[in-house]
Amino acid sequence: MPTTSSAHEPHPWAEKTPDEVLEALVYELYAPVSALGDEIDRLATGAFEDDDLPTLLGQLREGVNHLSRLVVSLKRYTADRRAAPAAPEP
Repeated sequence: MPTTSSAHEPHPWAEKTPDEVLEALVYELYAPVSALGDEIDRLATGAFEDDDLPTLLGQLREGVNHLSRLVVSLKRYTADRRAAPAAPEP
């Protein structure tokens, strides 16, 4: 997953085309969204032991954190694209 460690470093997606960025986003979003859906289903159906609840909640938090980092990275990518000078027309 892309990291946003420094605003002065080039964004990991900076050299990608918009289609490549969308492809990367789909790849990055699929696993945490799928896992969150499964974990919410377990909570909704009660398909877990009481002792498993802290672990299940930790997994939910981990998925939300992953999605949050991805949103921050996407926000930075779009801000960098808006700030970049337009490429000359061929």
